[in-house]
Amino acid sequence: MTASLDDVRSFWERSPLASADINAEPGTPEFFAAFDAIREAEDCEPAWLQERVYRLARAAGKHVLDIGCGNGYVLSRFAGAGATVHGVDITDRSIEISRRRFSEMNLRGDFTRIDGQRLPFEDCSFDVVTSMGVLHHVPDPNPLVSEACRVLKPGGEMIIMLYYRYSWQYQVLMRAKRLALSSHRGRSQAEAVNMVDGTENPLGRVYSRPAARALLERAGLTTSFCEVHQISWRQLLLAPPLVKLAEAVLP
Repeated sequence: MTASLDDVRSFWERSPLASADINAEPGTPEFFAAFDAIREAEDCEPAWLQERVYRLARAAGKHVLDIGCGNGYVLSRFAGAGATVHGVDITDRSIEISRRRFSEMNLRGDFTRIDGQRLPFEDCSFDVVTSMGVLHHVPDPNPLVSEACRVLKPGGEMIIMLYYRYSWQYQVLMRAKRLALSSHRGRSQAEAVNMVDGTENPLGRVYSRPAARALLERAGLTTSFCEVHQISWRQLLLAPPLVKLAEAVLP
């Protein structure tokens, strides 16, 4: 069965981003510190990768929108770099937690709950629209991508992250888990993708590079680059000496 937007909203209201993996109440300073340490670790999203993707050094003065702002992490980096920021999300919990983050960091930002299909902004309002790890959880992402195109200024940028269909995680590890782990046994590959974000997560999708480009191009956006990033050699389950060798020799 296909999950509805209400199913997706209900799950993320109950289970804010990373809340199952962090032993602290979402929205507290302890939670933000733990989340940021995980996000910025070398095997996740280190500084060099953030600059490659977000180009924060050039963010000052820009108007930035984050679709699916989660706990406000991405926008806090843009705001800290001098951008004017606005976050939207389909859950009240995410809006509340994002506001708390900005209050804790003494940053300015606006946050609005949306219905998941429309954006409450005028045409050509933003220089940058981001959506990191969000659109693959939406039953039909096309309306949101079209809305992102509408609110972008001419020459603006949309930055998105999607789960990759031909990743080691999807092609190998998830299949191995379905054979070896009782929690995954009997599950389909699609259900295994859902479980990345929690056993009750109703929807997660994977995209090939052509499918990711097509998602943007249907809305009239031109794809300037589409890259696959291997997060860590440790994901390959190599022995530690082989991990060190791989990291030294290969990007």
